[in-house]
Amino acid sequence: MNREVAKAEKRKLDKIVGENVRIERKRRNMSREELANVLDISTSLLSLIERGKRGVTQVTLGRLMSAFNVTSDVLRAEFPGAPSDRKISDDAVYFKKASALITQLSETELEMLCYSIKGILAMRARVAGVEVPQNEAKHEQ
Repeated sequence: MNREVAKAEKRKLDKIVGENVRIERKRRNMSREELANVLDISTSLLSLIERGKRGVTQVTLGRLMSAFNVTSDVLRAEFPGAPSDRKISDDAVYFKKASALITQLSETELEMLCYSIKGILAMRARVAGVEVPQNEAKHEQ
């Protein structure tokens, strides 16, 4: 992979992470100042991160994961058309309902559920007009 492609991919990832940080912060009704204090960074740096102008260090990524109680995959994921206006309390209700159902599934059924969710996300991306790279469009077997 040449340097220009690598730089372009890093810029794209920085924008995705920044947008996800902003979404997660707003879902939790946190101000930039509050999150910056939790992360032990300046509000101006947080603003740059949220706008995709600066990437996050591994330390800051770890603090974000802890602050939001999410994995790095959530912060690095691109979900075209994902609703960003849901309140975290709404999510908690759905997660509770889903958790109750998921505990009843076998390992094979859980794999099928993951396969189905990936299909839904790929379909949403196509409907939104976002090209899904071939390696992401294929589902793990």
